[in-house]
Amino acid sequence: MKKKNFYPILFGIFGIVGVILIVSSILVFAAGKKFDETAVEITGTISYIDSYWDSDGDRHYQVYVDYDFQGHEFTDIRLGTYTSSMYEGKEITLKVDPENPGKVKTPHSYMIAGIILAVLGVIFALIGIISAVIGIKKSAKKKELLQQGRYICAVVERVDMNYNYYVNGRHPYVIYCNYQDEYSGVLYRFKSDNMWTDPYPFLQQGSNVRVYVDGQDYSKYYVDVEGSLQGKVVDYT
Repeated sequence: MKKKNFYPILFGIFGIVGVILIVSSILVFAAGKKFDETAVEITGTISYIDSYWDSDGDRHYQVYVDYDFQGHEFTDIRLGTYTSSMYEGKEITLKVDPENPGKVKTPHSYMIAGIILAVLGVIFALIGIISAVIGIKKSAKKKELLQQGRYICAVVERVDMNYNYYVNGRHPYVIYCNYQDEYSGVLYRFKSDNMWTDPYPFLQQGSNVRVYVDGQDYSKYYVDVEGSLQGKVVDYT
């Protein structure tokens, strides 16, 4: 996978997972509502609560209940729902499927699972959508500067590695450069986008690099590293 495509694909996956979770929450709500409409409400007793720790060190609980339904006794039936208010021997309201009396739930238990799935889905979808919007705006800004902006020749101050990002154990490079306006004497400093190709020896301290700027606002700029390396470096790694 090309490094420059890694994050768009990653955030695309976030968006897809978000949609899947939201759809799953809708299905859970629909199935739960259908169950509640046909199920019979009874009173049961918590027979025991089993607890265990997973590999991440998180504690989980399994609740088992006893109840009578239409003259038949059901014991140690797994409930599938746990709340901190539950304890062994407590009487609780249950919903039983008359077609399958061994299937039992607490009233509206599907609400908890559905809400959790929906919240996670919205979070994942927002991450994907917001990242996509930011990426599209950034690409549009770059295209506009390359087509309508003017370029200045900046001087490379240094080439660093961005240790805040990595893909497959590799960090991208970042170029810092500056340009001093000969009329005003103002020194402008710029920073390139992340790049995965090592620019050495074509771009190093003291080298010139094109920076496309908005003539009215230098804060809108694009450091054209790709253009500076075009025809000089072909990176297949």
